Amino acid sequence: AEWYGSTVIKVGKFFPSSKTCCACGHVHKELKLSDRVYVWPACGHVMGRDHQAAVNIREEEVRIYISTHPLTA
Repeated sequence: AEWYGSTVIKVGKFFPSSKTCCACGHVHKELKLSDRVYVWPACGHVMGRDHQAAVNIREEEVRIYISTHPLTA
């Protein structure tokens, strides 16, 4: 990654990417792998499990990057 000027950010192995609603942040710990599309009871948001995970992983990567690369003036 360094060779190409890219940054690799690792998200924790147990980060609940597919079990967290990207709209309201509610975590559904009992969500099963067979639940491919889910309606979140806390907010009514509907999204496929894989899409939900991708959005949450990207948001976590941004959060980690910002916390480890402070803005300079």
